Amino acid sequence: MDVIRLKEVTVFPRLGTGDLEKEWVQKVTLDVEMSLDLSAAGASDDLTRTIDYQRVYEAIREVSEARDYHLIEALARAIGEAILDRFAVGRVLVRVRKLSLPFDAHLSCVEVEMEMPRVVP
Repeated sequence: MDVIRLKEVTVFPRLGTGDLEKEWVQKVTLDVEMSLDLSAAGASDDLTRTIDYQRVYEAIREVSEARDYHLIEALARAIGEAILDRFAVGRVLVRVRKLSLPFDAHLSCVEVEMEMPRVVP
């Protein structure tokens, strides 16, 4: 399988479990990795033979802003499910990094990684 990656996408979802966190949007960065066969796109130079990553970016933004999330795990899963529903990929991996933490910590972020294969019935 080949891979298309969107790296360090910045979104501002309503995210968190504490009252203070819920008062404003959180800055979150994420990576999305989609596995699929890119040989036809490479040979034809035809956008219709691949995934339009602008549409993927728009889906990420839409899902991130669609509702409030308590956990970054829920946001990662919602993004992964949306990509599997909307695009012809065999697998999606989503990494979500929460940059602002609700406690005093000496770390740059907390990151969750979820990998979701396409389930064929």
